[in-house]
Amino acid sequence: MNKRFWLLSARTASLLAAACIVAVLVLYPRLVAADSASVPHGFLAVMLMGMSSAWVHGFGFVPEHRLLRIVFSPLVAWPLITLGAWGVFFR
Repeated sequence: MNKRFWLLSARTASLLAAACIVAVLVLYPRLVAADSASVPHGFLAVMLMGMSSAWVHGFGFVPEHRLLRIVFSPLVAWPLITLGAWGVFFR
């Protein structure tokens, strides 16, 4: 497989992960917490940061600054989504 295939696959995975998070949070917010007092804000913020990074990566934006290229890469987005989802849904 060539590099272009893997890049397209990673972008597709990022878009799907971000879209799933949005769908769950918008369509069924009670899955996160029964009331506003029991929302795990720290883990939710981590998951949303990962989701935002996944949107940027999924749509194909590549920043010129090296640090921003790292921040908006799947190497950062996917672990943040995983950690946040674990804390929000499985903890």
